[in-house]
Parts: sequence; structure tokens; C-alpha cells
Amino acid sequence: MKRITAFMAAAVVTCAVVGIGIDSGSEQKAVAASKTYESYMNVASLGSGLKIEPTLVFEPSSLAEISATASQSKRPASAILTVDEEMNVHIGEDTRSLERAFDSYLKGKFIPVIRLSETTVDPFITFLSEKYLIKDIMAISDDISVIKKLNEDDTAYLVNTVYDLTGTQIADNRYAEWDHIAEANVAGCNILMYDASDANLHVAAEYVEAMTKMCWAYAETETEAVSAIAAGCYGVAAKSAETLTDAVGHFSKDGFARAQYLAAHRGITTYANEQSLVGIMASHNEGATHVEIDIQVTADRQILINHDAMHTGQRFSKATAAQMLNIKLSNYSQRYGDSFASLREVCEMMRYTDVIVIVELKLDNGSTAAVDELKAIETVRDVMNSYPEMKGHWIAITFYSPFAEQMRELLPEIPLAYLGAGASGKEDDLQIKPWDGEHKGMSNVAGKIEFLRKRHLVLDEMMSNDTNATAQNYLARGYGQNTWTFKDLSHFGYKANIATTDKAEACAMLLKEIPVPATLTEAELSAGKATVPCRTYNGWTVDRECEIIVVGREGDKADVLLYSREENAGTYPCEYGIYSRLGTVTVA
Repeated sequence: MKRITAFMAAAVVTCAVVGIGIDSGSEQKAVAASKTYESYMNVASLGSGLKIEPTLVFEPSSLAEISATASQSKRPASAILTVDEEMNVHIGEDTRSLERAFDSYLKGKFIPVIRLSETTVDPFITFLSEKYLIKDIMAISDDISVIKKLNEDDTAYLVNTVYDLTGTQIADNRYAEWDHIAEANVAGCNILMYDASDANLHVAAEYVEAMTKMCWAYAETETEAVSAIAAGCYGVAAKSAETLTDAVGHFSKDGFARAQYLAAHRGITTYANEQSLVGIMASHNEGATHVEIDIQVTADRQILINHDAMHTGQRFSKATAAQMLNIKLSNYSQRYGDSFASLREVCEMMRYTDVIVIVELKLDNGSTAAVDELKAIETVRDVMNSYPEMKGHWIAITFYSPFAEQMRELLPEIPLAYLGAGASGKEDDLQIKPWDGEHKGMSNVAGKIEFLRKRHLVLDEMMSNDTNATAQNYLARGYGQNTWTFKDLSHFGYKANIATTDKAEACAMLLKEIPVPATLTEAELSAGKATVPCRTYNGWTVDRECEIIVVGREGDKADVLLYSREENAGTYPCEYGIYSRLGTVTVA
């Protein structure tokens, strides 16, 4: 059985080893708990061809089923348990205390996902703080106040959470889901779970995960589970473990269930000045799903777009916007005659597109002037709030903890990512290191997850073979691999959710989506191949021969997946496979 190899050097990792520095309240409660389970389970590969394998989550009907499932070579990563107010688990005819159920059936085998309600959340928090502190544990609830309570507790913030939205209907317009994403982010929740039978599941999955959250779906049948995987859900739950593993078995071809997100790094820089309005709009034209920009604050509290705090000897925080706008951009060409774009201009230009803007909070490299005197995050908030059309289009990333803290206070609905590169670039006048130095020494997933959970951050880090190897362990706990910065198209070979790239324009004509036609012929099904019009990243249509994978058939109706490979041998070669969504076709 193939396993992720770079998860933990040892089975037991303590806070002292990973350098987390949990606050004193958490330490006191951890000591008060009679037992503490420190280990983080290593998530096994499912053996499919999927570049990013989904997290499988089953809701067992008996304790015997848990034991039987644990013996399987391909099995779910997580198990959902429901507890009562006395922290007893009732599964079919079986009843055990949560402590005993965990010790005897789940420890080292499955990540427990505890289903909580308004009446059980407080006893669960007491259980963690006084009885048994289980670090590798999750919770699920359809009550956002329950999730918020967990996140605000000194101990229970360690519990990753799932917002159960299976009772809601998904709209055709993806931005209708923004309220749920914002609600989850405010409450400290990383995962949103929908009903797999919803016809618009793909709408939610595409948008939720573009916003750095994880989308799960609850399936009743194998077909629904296949549909959820093909929609791009990074987690699928069902009552039967066999239902889930059988569904994954249909994805034996190498590739992505849903196209990788591409973030144009500083806009398009091959034929435009970086971070210029021309380069930013070109990102949209070339089909990038995101654009990454860096923002600076001027002495008169205007937000301009530039990577470096200084330009041609002038410091943004020491000059007015008017003074800086006298400078012409020229890192690509002077022919455009453009100067620094303002954040307001970016909003004006991008507000009617579907491009998500990733804002890196450079802001004078985190200086005290930017943080305290110029109140940079307040200004950013004012600009964002001035453009309601841009609601649901923002992600923020930063190296600097003061900005993260202020974002959580002033713009808590916006997903916020920790830039995982570390400690360089901090200004001397701010006498603390980024993140109080706690980002150092996080050489394993357990340490990073505790760091991220403490501040409710997602992860944006440089991709490497090591981070590629840990992707499945992050994913099972609610974190996608959002990575930077690729100089070529090698990101298609990695398990990256969002790949920040300097070559977004080179991806424009690459395969992004395979629509399933309404009709296929009997001859095509027999041959297992059909030529269908597919869509590229920039929205063009190209005919491609696709393999046909029949998931089920009844009479002249068949449930099928289509699969094709992209093989680009140009200046920036790449190769990857991609699946269609599950579609029902008429066999003619």
C-alpha cells in the first residue's frame, strides 16, 4: 500500500517539539485533561489515478463495521460519530463512551469527526479540556454557532470543523454561496459540506475551493459519490465505506477531477508591466482563475499596487499617491505609459469578472508606520467595502502577523492565508519577528496545522517534493495546497489546488473542461472513445478525443465520465489528464 512518506518523523509530536507555543490557557486545560493523544494519523493513498485524491469519510452503522473497514487496504480517512450530552457514542445497537470508542476503534486508524449540536458542544469542550484532549480530531455541525464556539475556546480551537449545509439548496449563481463561505470563515471553519444529489454541486465545489475552503459532499449512492468526486469535491462522505472506495475506483486514469486553479502572479508579465492595469486585465483575458497582486500604502493612505516598498528610491509610505503616480512603469515596456494601479482601479476593472483577486498585504513590509500610523488594513477595508460587486472576490495573504490579526478583526469574512516562506523582509522599526517566530521549525504537518488553527489561516507555501508529499494529510484536515510561484508549467504535475504562476498566458489554450454531450452513439460506447468540443482556460472551444468511462447504464441511458489528456510540447511543456463531470447521456 502506497503511503505519504513525509508526514511525521515520529508518531508522537508534542507542542514543544514543533515550536507551536500554545497560549497559557490552552496549556492549563491540556494539563487538566486526564489523557492527551498527540499523534496525527498518516492518511493512506486510495490508489486511484487522481492527482488530488478526495478525503473519504464514512458514517458507520456499527462498531464492527469500523473494525472491518480499518482492515481494508483502501479505506476512508475519517469516521463520523454522533455523541450525546454524556459523551457516549451510539452506533446502531452499540453504545460506548467517546473515550473508549476512540481508544478501541479509531486511534491511529481514522480521524474522528464528531457530529455536534447546541446541546452537545459544551460537554464536548469539557471532555477535551478535562477528560481526553485528542489533538487529531474534527467536528461537524449544521449550527454555525456551535462551530464558532469551538473556534473561540482555548482548547477546542484545535478541532477542525465542517459546516453541514446538506439541508440547503445550491443556487446557479456561485456568488450565492458567498454568504456561507463568509459565515464559515468568521466562525473559524475550513470545510463546507453539501448534498451530493444537488444538481448544482459543481457550482459550490468550484467556488468554495477557489476561495481556499474545502468542499465536501454527502452521498447516498455510489453514483452520487462519483458525481461528487467528478464535481471537484475534495471530500466525500457516505454511510458505507464500500460505496466510497468503489466510487474512487472509477478514476483510474491519471489527472485532475477538476481543472487546477491558476493565479497569474502579479498579473501577466510576459507582455505587460507587472501589476499594471493592463497586466491585471490580461489575466482575465488569458483565462486565469485568480490574479495575485501586492499592495502598498502611501503617506496619504492610498493603496497602490506594487511588489516592493520602494520604487526608484522613493518609499510608498513616505510619499503621497500623487508623487508615486508620476513614476512610469517600465519593467516590461514604457510603451503603455502606465503608472501604479490603485486598488480602487483594480476594483473598477475586475468587478464584473469572475476572477478572484489574491491580495498580498506587503504594505511597507509590515512596518509600524503601515500597521499603526497609516492604518493600512482599515484603508483596505474601506476600499473593499466601496465595491459591493467585488464581494466574494477576495483572498488575502501575508507574511506579517499584525496584518493577519487586523484582517481577522476588520475583515473576518475574507479567507486569509499564511505565506509559509518565513522571516525575511521585516522592517527594523517593528521589533517583533513575523508570527512571533512561531512559523520556524514547522517541519511536519502536525506543527503547521496547529499553527494555522491557532490563527484560523489557510496555507500558501512554496511547492516542493516534500510539500507535494504532504498534500493528502493537509487535505484530510481541511487545508488545500495553495502554492507559489511557478516559472514554468510544472505545477500541473503537483497536487496544488491553486498554483500561482508567472506563465498564466502559456496556459490559456490548455484543456480546462470537458462538457458531456447529451447523446453518444452505441458505437462510441463500444469503442470507449468519442470526439467532443472541450473548453480551454480562456474559454475557447477545441475538439478533443476523449475516453468514455461508463459508471452505470439502464436501457438507452448511461451515466458516463469523459477523460482526456493534455500534452503540450511547446516552449513550456506540460502533461496532465482531466475528467468531465458525471453526465447522463442518451445512447443513440
